[in-house]
Amino acid sequence: MHSFKQTAARTLISFMVLAIGACTTTTETPVDHVSGRVELFDRVSAALTTNSILAVKGSYGATCTARTGTWTLALNGYVLGAEETALTVVSNDAACVLSVTEVKSGTATTSQSFKPAAPFVLASVYAAQGVAFSLVAAGPTQFYANFRLQPDLLFTSDMVLQMVYSDTVSETDVTTIASYNVVVSTATAALVPAPNATLSLTGLVIKVDAHNLVKSATGTLILKQGTVAAQQYAVDADTAGSPPTYASLETAFNLAVNTRVTMTPGAAQNIGAAELTLVGLDLTTPKKRNIILTNSLSGVTSYQVFQLTIAHP
Repeated sequence: MHSFKQTAARTLISFMVLAIGACTTTTETPVDHVSGRVELFDRVSAALTTNSILAVKGSYGATCTARTGTWTLALNGYVLGAEETALTVVSNDAACVLSVTEVKSGTATTSQSFKPAAPFVLASVYAAQGVAFSLVAAGPTQFYANFRLQPDLLFTSDMVLQMVYSDTVSETDVTTIASYNVVVSTATAALVPAPNATLSLTGLVIKVDAHNLVKSATGTLILKQGTVAAQQYAVDADTAGSPPTYASLETAFNLAVNTRVTMTPGAAQNIGAAELTLVGLDLTTPKKRNIILTNSLSGVTSYQVFQLTIAHP
């Protein structure tokens, strides 16, 4: 007997630098806080590289609760100075407004600070276009950057500051960022449980041109094993149907016999963007990719599938 279920979530792909500050309180009364992590994904820029960005700095707005002055998000092992304070926002402080005022780049001993002409006020969506950053006021532009704060501006969960940067202003244009839907499904056979892995997509970067053709797909997706370990996975180029069935997943996985990857129990599995074969695809109509995971016992197999539907901006 086969059973099938699915759930859906939506997010947005961008070329981005992710920076998340662990939130605490500076008051004597305990306050709920959120925390996070930092990830970097480079775009073409002569002034910046993934390894050279040391910190993103900014300021708190007047409406922030128990927060004033400036904040810093440290990256690449950067150690905050005596006058620098990590970015923290009191949980649920939806009135708090944050602005980016500086990007620091270099090494632990030698660094440079790039600044916009005016503070970049953060929103939950990207600005229509990035802004210029220079070493000195009104100086030559070193790069362009665009930012958004995720998942929203309610501060009920961990913060993600996403930074899109490039030497070319058009590369920071929000209209070049593709979007996708992710549907997580399982198809089980007999008493064999389906894998229950999780998929992290924050590293996937898809850029399209003016004709909705995918011109680049970079970054890494991360599969993390759950309590029911997957033994293998395969990427299917939209042959399993929507929604997929047990039979269609079985057929798609069998067809992928030459591209199957064996997974290590308890270990995370990286999937390179190249495995999705997206470059050159026309996204005028949405395209799908299925990441199919298997759990087999005594010749009986159950499936978990992450179905990505990728669309143009």
